[in-house]
Amino acid sequence: NDIRVLISTIVILSDQFYLKMSVKVAVRVRPYNAREKELGCSLVVDMKGQTTTLLDLQDPKKNRDFTFDYSFWSHDGFENDENGLSVGLSNKYADQMHVFQTVGQEILKNAWDGYHCCLFAYGQTGAGKSYSMVGYGANKGIVPISCEEIFKRIKGNQDPNKAYEVQVSMLEIYNEKVQDLLIPCTKRPAGGLKVREHKLYGVYVEGLTKHPVDSYIAIEAKMDEGSKNRTVAATQMNATSSRAHTIIQIEFKQVITFEGRKSDKLSVINLVDLAGSEKVGKTGAEGDRLKEASNINKSLSVLGLVISSLADKAMGKGKGTVVPYRDSQLTRILQNALGGNSKTLMICAISPASDNYEETLSTLRYADQAKKIKNNAMINENDTDKKIREQQEEIQKLKQQLGMLMTQMKTGVIDTKMLEQMSQIQDNLEAEEHFMEENTQTFEEKLIKAKEIDNQEQEEEKKEDQEILTQPHIVNLNEDPLLDRKIKKSLKNPVTHVGRPNGTPTPDIILNGLGIQPNHAIITNEDGVIYLEPVNEECQEFIYINGEQLTQKQQLSHNDRIIFGTTTAFLVQLPQEQEQEQQQMQQGPVFDWEYAQKEKTQKAQTKRNYEQKKEEEERKKDMERQLDEQRKMEKEINELKMLKQQEEYEKKLKQLEEMRQNEKKKKQIEDEETLKKYRIKEKNFIENKLSKYLPKVLEVNLIAKELKRNVQLEAKLKYVYAENNDVSNFNEENAQKGQIQIQVNNREEGQIYLWDLHKFSNRYYIIKDLLDKYFETNQLPTVIQQEDPFWDPPEPRIIGQGFLKIQALAYLMDNPSDLTLVGEHFQSGTLQVNLIPTDETGQRNMSDDIEDGLEPAVEDPQELLKKRFDFRVVIEGGKLPDNLCKDTFVEYQLQIGENKEIKKYKTKTLQGSHPQPQYNYDQQHTYDVLTEELLNYLINGTICFKVFGFEDSKKDKLTKNRPVEEAIEYSGKRKDKEQEKEQLQQQQIQQTLSQLPQQKQEHLNKLQTTLQQQQQKQQPQPVVQERQPRQSIRVTEDFVSQDQQLKNRQNQNINNAAKPKSSSIDRTINMTSSKQSQKKDDKKGGDCSIF
Repeated sequence: NDIRVLISTIVILSDQFYLKMSVKVAVRVRPYNAREKELGCSLVVDMKGQTTTLLDLQDPKKNRDFTFDYSFWSHDGFENDENGLSVGLSNKYADQMHVFQTVGQEILKNAWDGYHCCLFAYGQTGAGKSYSMVGYGANKGIVPISCEEIFKRIKGNQDPNKAYEVQVSMLEIYNEKVQDLLIPCTKRPAGGLKVREHKLYGVYVEGLTKHPVDSYIAIEAKMDEGSKNRTVAATQMNATSSRAHTIIQIEFKQVITFEGRKSDKLSVINLVDLAGSEKVGKTGAEGDRLKEASNINKSLSVLGLVISSLADKAMGKGKGTVVPYRDSQLTRILQNALGGNSKTLMICAISPASDNYEETLSTLRYADQAKKIKNNAMINENDTDKKIREQQEEIQKLKQQLGMLMTQMKTGVIDTKMLEQMSQIQDNLEAEEHFMEENTQTFEEKLIKAKEIDNQEQEEEKKEDQEILTQPHIVNLNEDPLLDRKIKKSLKNPVTHVGRPNGTPTPDIILNGLGIQPNHAIITNEDGVIYLEPVNEECQEFIYINGEQLTQKQQLSHNDRIIFGTTTAFLVQLPQEQEQEQQQMQQGPVFDWEYAQKEKTQKAQTKRNYEQKKEEEERKKDMERQLDEQRKMEKEINELKMLKQQEEYEKKLKQLEEMRQNEKKKKQIEDEETLKKYRIKEKNFIENKLSKYLPKVLEVNLIAKELKRNVQLEAKLKYVYAENNDVSNFNEENAQKGQIQIQVNNREEGQIYLWDLHKFSNRYYIIKDLLDKYFETNQLPTVIQQEDPFWDPPEPRIIGQGFLKIQALAYLMDNPSDLTLVGEHFQSGTLQVNLIPTDETGQRNMSDDIEDGLEPAVEDPQELLKKRFDFRVVIEGGKLPDNLCKDTFVEYQLQIGENKEIKKYKTKTLQGSHPQPQYNYDQQHTYDVLTEELLNYLINGTICFKVFGFEDSKKDKLTKNRPVEEAIEYSGKRKDKEQEKEQLQQQQIQQTLSQLPQQKQEHLNKLQTTLQQQQQKQQPQPVVQERQPRQSIRVTEDFVSQDQQLKNRQNQNINNAAKPKSSSIDRTINMTSSKQSQKKDDKKGGDCSIF
């Protein structure tokens, strides 16, 4: 007997030694989803053996290899049978059963050996975590297969001295609150459950219910019950499953009887479905991404820090570092699974699409760190009788300590420390008594009691469901298939109210989504005919039936889709109409949450497209009318001038025109084909982005209103006037930054910001966190300006841009022009610029020297090849809108060398508001050797001048501290005044334009007189004759027509802001002699200068 006792002691002691092992990691890639197929995404993941490779489609040398314990290829190579079961066509495909045999069997083996086990599912939302863990339809996941296998093994036990006990718990962590999913929402504590630590049992959740089960059917019923309670909570709290962590705890105990003494092996199996990982900032994240990681999902952020700290310790770094388990509820509950007493395995689900490249890379890096963690697992075997005896002694000891404290308090000695100590002892005593009761009660007693409660609840629930199914009712639609159609609400009552919990009367259907009012809608049942109507006009905006906005009382039909607020969707079920459909054997589309949301987005987009198309047609007609008038006036002037030119020039010009037209037509055909392809790509991309971001824009506006913030967001399609005609290099990144922008009207600061989609996505989740804090505390959150997601520092914006062809330089001619600036709202001012060919010093104007006969004219630009070429870019001033003229500067780009090397230049910034800015910019540029490529650039190139500045928001700041309603009223009055002022200016312009024909005729007569005087003088200078064709080219290529210059002059006279005529001579007067200046002023001065 002594030898036996000694051997038993040695065996027990040997089992207690820790088994040091690493966390095992598996990676699984899913097939493309519908969105990725629509975008035409490319495959960026490859797997060979244990190696997973992330492909770089641009440079294969930058491919990244990761090695894990298991790599599961589930992307392709399968087909679905008639039951929906996915069957592999080759050994490469990993189906659900293969994943279980590899991962699930290992978990069960560890549990049978008495080790604590943990299985994580990690990855971005939609990557397939829930599919691997739970599965859908015929494709069961690891959790249900494992539960079924547990009871198969128990049933096959033949040892009479061995018994098994299985208890299941199910909890959820959302916003750092722990909730028991096996308790109805109405019976849960408001602040959630507390996480505590016991010296014998370790970390546990106080108050978490454990339900004994004796079959797979029983445990499956508990999982369904948890999913239903999870759905009700998500609907009432406006939460989604992807933002919450779900943990299923299976407590598996083996009770062994040997020679009358009982001992047990305990294994706690934690099956964890983590929230979507794409909200976690990457290592080294800064700015908005770091705020997002810390504010939106604290649990995942802390989990990353814990894994990083444990990985460093395993590698011998940071030995004194404290692992931050206590910084979040998730890591606190799973402390044993991460570096503690547990055998842990992580499944990382990844997307195969190029559109999710960054998220996939982040997940693989996360998994690569996790595999470095070392756990200290041990077999959890205890003497049952000894454990009960120790607990009794601990309870007696706590009672004695409590009695001593109460005696001291009776003597009058009371302080804060004593009260805290008493509270701690009472909590420990309650916990010990709870564990004592659990250990002394037999499993059979627990099972009988649980079955009685479950049977009673199931009977009540079944009776209620059967009653609802025979009556008109609605069922919920949820984006998570596990939560879809779990809630049924009867419509049998004559009146059913829908709204928030604080509605009057209290609503029958309680919702808490954005946009939902306390009393939101009324559903009436009039003799079996169901109607839905909004309570007031404000509610109309947030009620949709089959994608159409509800404006009045409307009858409901079977399978109608109702959306309350922004995302809460229901499906109408009318039993009578359902029977008729079944009799007619009608099969329609599958109505789910995605179908309802897509239906709503598409109809809203159709309406927006119609309105936008109508507006564009009206704008196009107006522009065509203006262009027709402009062409008519230009034609008259050009005809008069062409009659005075020589026959030889007319012949050359005709030939040149024919060549240009042929090239233009050829290029136009090519451009139209390229532009057609580009627009198809652009349209598909923009529609996809709008469908994704418009609901978020609406949601943020609602949040701003909820938070009493005077901020309004709206999506804008920005039309970019490209600096070249190459649109073939279209890609999604450029389109996202250049096509769709979110305009933020911050009336509090009197500022307007333009956010790209990347910045908007970051700010979106930070703003949602403010709303969550508001719902939790019922107090408006206060943030400093630097951390305010609705605020941005002012940034310069582009006011307008104008284009100037540089062909005149190839003939050594200057090109003074008043460019029309085109901005977001079309014409947005003018800019006076000139391109002047010069000598090496930059002092001489070669164009004027040619006119004076000092230099020979350039007949063919090829004459300039392989020579030095100098020219100056002069920007004098311009005219800008009054509200867009603050701190302005001008920017342009030039090709400065071979291989189309581009360099950017800009003027100095004019501080303050200048409606008529004077930049006085003069910059000389030099080509040391004019090559063929540079000459081609001079002949065919165009310079884009961009004017940047800030919006002068002095008037807007008057509304900074106004309430939203007063700010809207003030803005409306201001717009009325601006419209009256604009109408008065238009009347003055029309009156002046009516006088244009007479003034035009006077200028023509004066031109004819000047030409006749020149003919009488008979001065046949060859240089002047050669100059005429080049003058004509300048007139032809000038972007501002002669009639347009007349209009500009009249408008300047009307506004009392006429400016002296500007030319290349005026802008360089300090660089030229007084004699040359006088001569050029005589040439270019007077009324005839417009010709």
